[in-house]
Amino acid sequence: MIDSHDYELHLDGTGAKTGVLVDPSAALPAMDVASPPEFGGPEGVWSPEHLFVGAVSACLMTTFRTIASLSKLDVVDYSDDATGALVRADDGLYRMERVTLRPHVVIGPDASPERAQRLLEKADRACLVSRSVCSEVIVEPTIEVSGAPM
Repeated sequence: MIDSHDYELHLDGTGAKTGVLVDPSAALPAMDVASPPEFGGPEGVWSPEHLFVGAVSACLMTTFRTIASLSKLDVVDYSDDATGALVRADDGLYRMERVTLRPHVVIGPDASPERAQRLLEKADRACLVSRSVCSEVIVEPTIEVSGAPM
């Protein structure tokens, strides 16, 4: 395990509300970014707001998958429907007030749903992105046993 690491990115502005996010090491593909359409940006481009919600969602998934693997929990599938609630505060400034994650975890037929729930709660507590933001993060999981009737 590491004690610290710096993540470096480079952003080239390409227009008034658009840019390209680049990994200087060239290990990742470039990503177009822009203000969301709600703030005058173009349709079909990832916004910082999307990436914020996505970072919280992806962090819970990767943290859970790591903990589940170390705990030998048979995870068959994982998906999430995440929502970020953007609000305008009394001072007129915007903030992401809350991120709601709705992970749907499918476990193997011999796995325990209660154990999966405990490991998901552990992942929620350990997720570095959730721990790093001031937004409330709500996790509303569903756990399904593979092959079990719904």
